[in-house]
Amino acid sequence: MIKRPLRLFSAEEQDALVKVLNRVDALGNLWARGFEVYPVDLDSRFVDKFNYFKNELRAQNAKRWLVRIHAIFNVGVRLANERDMGQGVFIDLTMNIVRLRWVIKGRAITISLTESEAKYIRDRLSEGGKPKLARAWVDGENLYIAITFERDVESIQLSDRRLVIDVNSWRNGIVWALVNGKVGSMGRERPNLGCIEMLYKHVTKLGQKYGALKRLGLHKSQYGRRLWREIKATRRRLYAYLKDYAQKLAHKLAQKALKYRAGVIIDDVLEESRRGLMEEGLPNGLAKVYMLYLRRFVKLLTNQLEWYGIPYEFKRLPSTICPVCGNELVQLPNRLMQCPKCGLKANRDEIPIKWALILANL
Repeated sequence: MIKRPLRLFSAEEQDALVKVLNRVDALGNLWARGFEVYPVDLDSRFVDKFNYFKNELRAQNAKRWLVRIHAIFNVGVRLANERDMGQGVFIDLTMNIVRLRWVIKGRAITISLTESEAKYIRDRLSEGGKPKLARAWVDGENLYIAITFERDVESIQLSDRRLVIDVNSWRNGIVWALVNGKVGSMGRERPNLGCIEMLYKHVTKLGQKYGALKRLGLHKSQYGRRLWREIKATRRRLYAYLKDYAQKLAHKLAQKALKYRAGVIIDDVLEESRRGLMEEGLPNGLAKVYMLYLRRFVKLLTNQLEWYGIPYEFKRLPSTICPVCGNELVQLPNRLMQCPKCGLKANRDEIPIKWALILANL
């Protein structure tokens, strides 16, 4: 993902990016719903790409009329001396730049790549990936360009290990275990809860001050505007932290599966995690924060597993049913579970792993 503040571009480029990409987004909404679009004021290649990549343009939420479609571009890459064929997005790794075309007639907008962005692209290419398309959009004060790669994948030769991943709320963490007839290794991954709670409490405190000003009709004062900017900045910081953590964790677990050539079993019953947070008596807002980007984490994880050809499956792995006798477990303090029938006692996070062992041996 390439992200650049609009203020880094010239006034002409800023105006064109906002006007053209937002217009293409609106036209994409109409096109995805079956309408014919003929944007005489835009480059006709936008519509060509709508048609060419039509399977990529499904509205994510059919109940909403306006959804984000994004402008779609074809992509070219230069690693050595490959020709620039005038693609909508041309990645020149010899100069570490991206040329974005079709937005301003007759010329490209040039964007310098950071070292990490260039490395990401090189890594995907070295793994046999080929750029399929690029999406560009403007959101707030930033330009975003996301490049999609594809590759021919053959399923890897699996070992007899399985990587079991139990997806809980961020508060309780993502529990994983490598199993091979028994648990070989096990771990829990979770973000810095102290940082999350600190940012949440700061936003809550600022929100209370802002609410008091709003009741007095003073929220548009200089102090009120400053408060609102700080609230938005703190929220962005919190969301960015969790989003980045989800991305890095998905990559870490996919690499673990690849290293051990382990098929993956995923249990992602997130509604149960949500209920658990509410039962703990957490504030509703904090409970929502602890559920942020979990579905994104699962999607990122499965995308990377597919990229590397690692088979995966979703299985329900109960955490409240005894894996020995099938009886309902009783919750004790500190997430400890006990079976009143057979006497099994284990941490709640270990119960799904025990179920995975049983299912693997069936």
